[in-house]
Amino acid sequence: MKIMGDWIIAICLGGASAVFLLGKCLFLAPCRAGGLMLAANLAYEVAERKTRFSRWALDAAAWAGLSLGFALWAGAWAGWAAAMGLGLAWGLALRADAAAQSGCPARQARDLDGRVPLPIPRLAVVLRGPVLERNRDGYDLGDWPERGEQAFDVLVLNTSPVPAQLPVGIHVTSATAQIEVRGSAGCERPGPAAGEIVRMTFSLYAPQCGPGGDVRLHVQHGDFHFRRTLRVRSVLPPGRSLRGASIRRWKHGARGAFVWRGDQDLYDPATFQSEEGLRAALGMARRLRMPNSLMLSSRLSLLPGEHRRFCERFGWDRRTGDIPSFIRFLREEADLSAEQEWPVETSRPFAAEIGNHMHLHYGTHAAADPGNGWRSHAGIGAGHYPWLSRHPADSFTEQRDNAREGSRVLRETLGVEPVSFTIPSDVFDGHTARAMEAAGLEVGSETDCPKWKKLVWLGPPHHPEGCERFVELPRMHPRDPENVFQLAMLKYWAGAARRRGRALVFLAHHHLMRCKGGAGAALAEEFLRHVLEDHDGDLFVGTLTSVGRYWRDVLSPRTRCVKVTVEGQRVTVANEGSRPLAALPLELDFGGGRRQLRLVDAPANGTIDLEI
Repeated sequence: MKIMGDWIIAICLGGASAVFLLGKCLFLAPCRAGGLMLAANLAYEVAERKTRFSRWALDAAAWAGLSLGFALWAGAWAGWAAAMGLGLAWGLALRADAAAQSGCPARQARDLDGRVPLPIPRLAVVLRGPVLERNRDGYDLGDWPERGEQAFDVLVLNTSPVPAQLPVGIHVTSATAQIEVRGSAGCERPGPAAGEIVRMTFSLYAPQCGPGGDVRLHVQHGDFHFRRTLRVRSVLPPGRSLRGASIRRWKHGARGAFVWRGDQDLYDPATFQSEEGLRAALGMARRLRMPNSLMLSSRLSLLPGEHRRFCERFGWDRRTGDIPSFIRFLREEADLSAEQEWPVETSRPFAAEIGNHMHLHYGTHAAADPGNGWRSHAGIGAGHYPWLSRHPADSFTEQRDNAREGSRVLRETLGVEPVSFTIPSDVFDGHTARAMEAAGLEVGSETDCPKWKKLVWLGPPHHPEGCERFVELPRMHPRDPENVFQLAMLKYWAGAARRRGRALVFLAHHHLMRCKGGAGAALAEEFLRHVLEDHDGDLFVGTLTSVGRYWRDVLSPRTRCVKVTVEGQRVTVANEGSRPLAALPLELDFGGGRRQLRLVDAPANGTIDLEI
């Protein structure tokens, strides 16, 4: 019995230690093993909600309990070793958390450290072009036909608020005569200001059949170096048979997709759901050239009369008089186009897609309305509202009419016709997606995804049950990151989206939790930078509408309008839809594992022919 008891104690101590340590293995976030780190941190979050203790308190209790447990089980030396090992891991994690929450817009050049203050801003480097596989060592360009030529763009973005003081050098050199660099092979440009992009276009040409070769890309700014090897496996002789062709990837050949979504429940300056709050968030988005989708609940965000009556009911002063200025700001200073992609290009100071977040915001205090007796946190079926087409109304009718009223107000106040949607407060049911499709919306997030899925499984984009063309893009937990552990969990999901070819929706409200301090904004910005800087352009970054429509028109087995046919050496890409489609990743299969990627544009209701 004693042996069995010792084994049980050992298993308990070992399991608890594993959770303690794995939760702090932040370096695992980008890889598949990061699932273990994710699971450990989910255990922490469950414990936080059940016990109402902070993460810091849980870690302190675990450290003390495990140290004492090892000492009682295996002696003082074991307890001392456990205390030192667990304490070191905890200390490093706390240091990483403090650094992430403070933000790091730039770093000091190593050769000038301590002598000349010369901060090097953070740069995001993206190579746009027909790349089959991307990793930190090299880019696989596949196998090219003889005399094949393809174009590439290098984009260097200063994501930092710190302006560059040194020039940026971009150089492309071929290591073999089998591959020629055409166009600009190198340039040196003035350092980019915050949010500015330095571009260089070049092309690669394969003059004759042979073994292929390497081309080296080098971007330098101070002691910042970005190096990648572009590898053409082989150059195929004329007449090589074409076995097949297909389009299976996201735009530009990206493996996965990413959306930044934020929700606004009402106009409330105290929680930065206001013009001031949006200027800060959209200013950050402008600096990152980051597309974003702002889901607006129209009743208390855009209608001063409704907002005033709501505030007077509860005795709050939420600056109703500022709403007309808020509307002017959105109409005059923000590009509200539904389809925007990275890097956002607009003549206006700010940009954000405006989506439908319903007229009446269910599930929070913003749901209180005369139609439901001013009931806080009211849900579906709780009241009788003037925008209902009939009463009593079933769930489908109420949700459809709620969304229709939201679209009407957005159209009349902001001049936009919303395409995307997200449900307030996770109050969806089996009718939500169909109701949104009936309301004229095309893309949704959180219309049919239960909470447990958002914790453990990144599902694919899909058409919810009962919908013909409506697209659902899943959102994953956590939202609005509060510490470095949640940041690491999000980095894991970004990597999972890239590995699995799926779309990740990141929910960070545009108020960026500023009423709690600056940590929320710093952590959200750090994650957005990670998406741009650490995935080598292998995530298609767009608004909810642009990502959802692309999947619907190009990748959905049911609704795709792009058809690819092969006849001999001729490939035909037909676009049967009413929208032109650009940068479609056409993958060519020459047999024997030999492949090539080409990016093609397909006009609306038209075809393009390629002779291979």
